[in-house]
Amino acid sequence: MTGITPRTVPLSHCSFVRYRTVFPNQVAPVTHAIPLPTATVLVVDDEPMARRIATRILSEEGYRVWEADGRAEALQVLSEARGRVGLVLLDVVMPGFDGVQTGRDIFAEWPDQRILYMSAHPAEVLFQHGLRDLTVPFLAKPYTRVELLGKVADALRRRPANVPVERRDAPRER
Repeated sequence: MTGITPRTVPLSHCSFVRYRTVFPNQVAPVTHAIPLPTATVLVVDDEPMARRIATRILSEEGYRVWEADGRAEALQVLSEARGRVGLVLLDVVMPGFDGVQTGRDIFAEWPDQRILYMSAHPAEVLFQHGLRDLTVPFLAKPYTRVELLGKVADALRRRPANVPVERRDAPRER
């Protein structure tokens, strides 16, 4: 059995307490705080199923979510959005222009844009694609709902970074 009880505080946050049955006759509350107004997240991934999963989780949590299947569509959405995208959730390894190059292009046009990189690939592959800065916001796939929501919230709270990835042609330290 599931019940939802909304609780609001004027000009602050709206939270929903959802009760779900854990064992017969026991109910556990789960509270999610949703900042108002909600942020808009652009999910950029070449895999339709991965986009749909992220979109569903984020929209169920109250985020506005837009989707793009690659670099060209992501840049078009950002251009048309005129600064209304709070976060770009960007897959690192994609055909054509990968996520790292797409991230560089985004920062070149919108230097204050927040980006959360994601990938299911090992560190060696990410390094080959130019993701060498271990301090960038990053989400490993596959992820849980809690991991996705936590990383998105953290990325939205962080100050936007300047270009957080090395150029492929940058000299490497040995």
